[in-house]
Amino acid sequence: MESLEWRDVSSGTLNSTIPYYGVEGWTLKKSDRNRIAAFEMWCWRKMLSTSWQEHHTNDSILTELGLERELMRRVAKLKLQYFGHITRGSAGQLALTVLEGIMEVLRHQGRQRRHWIHNIEEWTGCEYIQLKDMSQNRAQWRRKISEWSSAVANPHRGRSTSE
Repeated sequence: MESLEWRDVSSGTLNSTIPYYGVEGWTLKKSDRNRIAAFEMWCWRKMLSTSWQEHHTNDSILTELGLERELMRRVAKLKLQYFGHITRGSAGQLALTVLEGIMEVLRHQGRQRRHWIHNIEEWTGCEYIQLKDMSQNRAQWRRKISEWSSAVANPHRGRSTSE
């Protein structure tokens, strides 16, 4: 196994700004979230020099490192922070108008496209109007962001086993 110093330096790559470039504007589908999780685990496996053929589970890798999933938590945190920034009007009126605006166009066939706001509503379990009101209080919004982003990163946590 590699030295802990190398692992600490390498884990800085996951915390750098490179994997998060433009994340505030991403519209994430389930496949995108799965790719983010797979990329994170690929990085940890590479750092441990663990092959897929050794049949270690992702949870065992994270337990060995003493870590939790970080990338998706950070993605959610950045998107929620940006949402609060927009709805408080800090980004200017144009950004809020774009977020709330509706275009009058004909509806196309097929499944409706996923919108940016759908991620926010899904992660928080609240409607847009409730979220907009909550975001006006910065201290409360920051506490909620921390709570919600942790839940997004570790969806199996916080659920009872009796469900």
